[in-house]
Amino acid sequence: MAKEFNYTICPVANASYIAANHGFLKERLERKGYTPIKLQTLEKEHWKEHFTYENDHLFREGGNTPPLWAKSRGAEPVLIGINLIPGQQAILVRKDSDIQGINDLKGRKIGIPDRINVTIDHQKTATIEGFENALKSAGLNKEDVEWVYIQDETPDYPSGAPNWTFKTGLDFEALDEGKVDAVFIKLSASERVLESGKYRKIFNIITDQNSVDPVNNEWPNVLTVSRKFAEENPDAVVEYLKAAVEAARWAKEHKDEAEELLAEQTHGTVEQYRRAYPADFYTKLEPNFSEEGLKSLQTRAQFLYDHGFTDSVVDVYSWADKSFLERALKELEEEGA
Repeated sequence: MAKEFNYTICPVANASYIAANHGFLKERLERKGYTPIKLQTLEKEHWKEHFTYENDHLFREGGNTPPLWAKSRGAEPVLIGINLIPGQQAILVRKDSDIQGINDLKGRKIGIPDRINVTIDHQKTATIEGFENALKSAGLNKEDVEWVYIQDETPDYPSGAPNWTFKTGLDFEALDEGKVDAVFIKLSASERVLESGKYRKIFNIITDQNSVDPVNNEWPNVLTVSRKFAEENPDAVVEYLKAAVEAARWAKEHKDEAEELLAEQTHGTVEQYRRAYPADFYTKLEPNFSEEGLKSLQTRAQFLYDHGFTDSVVDVYSWADKSFLERALKELEEEGA
């Protein structure tokens, strides 16, 4: 009998989505006697495991906030891969605003979504860090602006509707009504919003970073697996990584097809995706343990602790388990893949 495991993937560009939706994952794992099951095909009561890791047989690739949060609270996800895929992180103002750049935010009100009923508010963490990084690029700090927290009482899983992407919400309503002067939004969602014609982009940290690291929820992107599953099924972890690496290498040779898949994954059109991600995105999908990736993740871990989102600072360097990826790469080389 095939052994089942679950996988879940954030709506950000990554190799797992290509592996799962182009057949690499199913083919490799079923060959070894495993059946991959997408977490979101289970009953809704299980969907929160995307954030909490209360699942002993779960792979997850995507934003770093939930695994860092869960790790700090005693969960045991194993870090088996990192990558750095730059995606748009934008500061928007109303089209009729007199604000032209980050310098003009001094003394202004910035909107921070505050979803008070969610398990871990990754959007709030991303917005705060996005604004802090943008302000830093102009020589400003958080004391130079007025932080306006906009409470959203939308229920958490399983009663709430799935929210896998960075959606516009009450912060944009506050912007429309003039209660705040600027908001933060990222990835393909930023381009969907700009197409309305109601807003202007005054900053994109990927292109305007001015020596400020673009560390945030998706920089870096992380791949994890439940420790119990990894310890009991190391071969499956290796095969999952081989599927992810194969998918990333396939993308290098099939840019247009990869772009279509990842536009779908990020809930945008291909054109929106192209404007939100760099032209060479397809060369950056392979999981790795680069020093830059580890350093960025450690910076993110410190930020989450300093701002009260996690219970401790996760030591990323000791958390990273490179053995599975090293074995996967060696076996792929032996296979001639």
